[in-house]
Amino acid sequence: MISTKIPYYYQSVDFNKLVLDYEPPVEFMNGAMKWSREKIEHVQLQRLKETLEQASTIPFYQRLWKKHDFALSDVQTLADLSKIPMYTIDDIRDSIERKPPFGDYQSYHFEDGQHTPLRFYTSGGTTGAPRPTIYSAWDREVGAILSARTFYMHGIRPGDAVLNSWAYSTHNAAWIMDHGLWHWLGCTPITTSTGNVTPTEKQIEFAKIFGATSILATSDYLVHMAEVARKMGYDPKHDLQIKTLSAFGNKQPVQEAWGCPVYDSYAFHEVQYVAYECEAEDGLHIFEDAFLVEIVDFETGEVLPPGHRGNIVVTALYKTGTQQIRYNIQDISGSYEMKQCSCGSWHKKIDYFQGRSDTMVKLRGINIWPEALGKMILEDRRVNGEYFCYAERKTPEGKPARDELTIMVEAKSDSLDFGLLKHELEELLKRKNGVAVSVEIVKENELQNLTGHGVRAKLKRFEDRR
Repeated sequence: MISTKIPYYYQSVDFNKLVLDYEPPVEFMNGAMKWSREKIEHVQLQRLKETLEQASTIPFYQRLWKKHDFALSDVQTLADLSKIPMYTIDDIRDSIERKPPFGDYQSYHFEDGQHTPLRFYTSGGTTGAPRPTIYSAWDREVGAILSARTFYMHGIRPGDAVLNSWAYSTHNAAWIMDHGLWHWLGCTPITTSTGNVTPTEKQIEFAKIFGATSILATSDYLVHMAEVARKMGYDPKHDLQIKTLSAFGNKQPVQEAWGCPVYDSYAFHEVQYVAYECEAEDGLHIFEDAFLVEIVDFETGEVLPPGHRGNIVVTALYKTGTQQIRYNIQDISGSYEMKQCSCGSWHKKIDYFQGRSDTMVKLRGINIWPEALGKMILEDRRVNGEYFCYAERKTPEGKPARDELTIMVEAKSDSLDFGLLKHELEELLKRKNGVAVSVEIVKENELQNLTGHGVRAKLKRFEDRR
């Protein structure tokens, strides 16, 4: 007999509890955002213990914790967080190999859709094979609320039409942004997706015709959009109605191109929005009612004090579909000294995204990150900011093999002396890094096939050819 019971979405979430536990934007501004440190830490500890209890039923954590002799009773205070074993993407890949195709780190599988609504997305796979994640309705709604909070803090308001220029694909990003705008902020998303789906010229036309007041995209793509607008005869600062931009990445060239406030944030596939930039524009506030965030040493995994750069380790306090408990995402940042922000918040801050440690190249004992090189070359006005790095293993004549790193850079004009520019950029990078990095100068737009500039939401900046 065919079951007639359907797990209707509106019945799957206790929305009254949801908005009490994880406040929507305006309520957050006047509520959890202003919590004292004592209140923040009290809620975090309670939610951490609940999260650990849920994770204890998942084979992935059972195996990981047994390997490291960890027990739930080891955590009595937030100071005990570091006793919980960390894991990385390599452990997720191992989990998928053990039990393909979903791995044994999921709380739900597709058949559970018979009794609860589920969403399925995969990571972009830019640093390896895509990793699948199944989200419960609760996870989606909390993630959407965190998105809406971020956009509200960035100046987006009810009634705004917002171009969503992230990729509407198997990846989570565009969809959770869309959900947050529509369901929790009273905005109308214009679902252009990336230049691969809607040509950039068409996106500019949409913004002009329909009066879009904001755009969601990476900093790289926002700069590209401004360039395209100018080629179409529009001045992005005056001919469009863009009042604020929620970007991801280096803000300076975006502000120069659009002439409006630009705000940054931090998010990733499994847990959605983690931290946001406030009006103070001094680091990223963690949503501490939903996360615990640590910065750990690249090699030892020891928790680092404020001011030191290391890997971001995230513990999500709201998840039910999958748990992320001390997940070393291998993104690079640093924590700030604890103090009340001028916006009134006591929520901890982390530094802006600094790149990925898994793209780090060690040259003669010095750690070099492609993203850091990309920021350094911006000091020279003869280049347009586009770059691509690749690592090789070379054997100089009569010497042992060693790793070398090359950064390809686009010049703004073909009339420049490429030889002189190459020499001066190599001197700049050697002075800043203490080790030689090769520079290769190319013409404008020559790197598009390598980076995906103009068509991809998240550009590729590094290739390991060793």
